[in-house]
Amino acid sequence: MAMTMDRVLRLTAGVVLLVVTLVGIIPAQDVHWFWKAFLIFMAINQIQSAFTNWCPVMVVYRKLGIKECNEYK
Repeated sequence: MAMTMDRVLRLTAGVVLLVVTLVGIIPAQDVHWFWKAFLIFMAINQIQSAFTNWCPVMVVYRKLGIKECNEYK
């Protein structure tokens, strides 16, 4: 089964959110403001993409040749 745009976007969001969360919970480390801002950006982007069906990463993935799947089973 080939990876479609939906699956790749979900994978990307999950991996990035996991990495940012792990960086944020590392004990004995002062977390840089960038990681907190990035986490907020990811959350806002997820919310807007739920309504608009568009994500900035989709532009990159289209150029990489990842196909979109318009049918749901």
